[in-house]
Amino acid sequence: MLEDHPAPGSEQRKGVLIIPGGRYGYVGVNQDGKKPKQWLHERGFHVWVLIYTCADNHLPSYPKPMDEAKTAVEDIRRTDRVDKLGIWGWSAGGHLAAITATEFESGLDFMILSYPVISMEGDITHIPSRQNLLGNEPPLHLVQQLSAETRVSETTPTTFIFHTAEDEQVLVENSLRLSRALNRYHRPFWIHVQAEGQHGIGMGDWTIFLDCWLQDIMSDQLLSRELDESELKLSAQRLSVKNSETSR
Repeated sequence: MLEDHPAPGSEQRKGVLIIPGGRYGYVGVNQDGKKPKQWLHERGFHVWVLIYTCADNHLPSYPKPMDEAKTAVEDIRRTDRVDKLGIWGWSAGGHLAAITATEFESGLDFMILSYPVISMEGDITHIPSRQNLLGNEPPLHLVQQLSAETRVSETTPTTFIFHTAEDEQVLVENSLRLSRALNRYHRPFWIHVQAEGQHGIGMGDWTIFLDCWLQDIMSDQLLSRELDESELKLSAQRLSVKNSETSR
């Protein structure tokens, strides 16, 4: 199901598809949908929220969420209400957003990922999300195919990534691994790793950086934080731009 939330009084032709988290076991609209929707409305964005299929009685949900997200993007484009369309995924919804945005045909203009599950690889994946999506023993080809860091290409849209170093549920290495892939393909991105905060902290001070980034991309000034491999191997604290003079 696709919820449609037009921006009150806005004539701007820009929109965002929000994909809430919930470890592919439920869709956390209250946590990941309402406040981001209000925040985007205040900035003139039309908003859609995707309620996607989740695991049912331990039956994995793949490929339904991927099909539904792709269809949602197509349906939004058909409304002819937006010229620029982005996608914003939270946690497991960040995984679905990243998979959708790395489809060559998606045509998305930008991507926002908040503490996202990125990889299905066993060393860093969020096991409950992988189990709900792919089952307990997924085949290797699906693990690789649905690890978003392997899908980055020259067509991947400009990206903003937020994570916290303290996240014990979805490891920050997910976001760092995607950053390396974006950097490898010279795709514009901004990664903000905050030192403190557990998984699911929601909207906060970090959205100041997101706001700046959105203003730049809406004015066609693609903001790139391109790092070399050695920089990306540094600790999350080193990458954090919170309270950093260089980020101002």
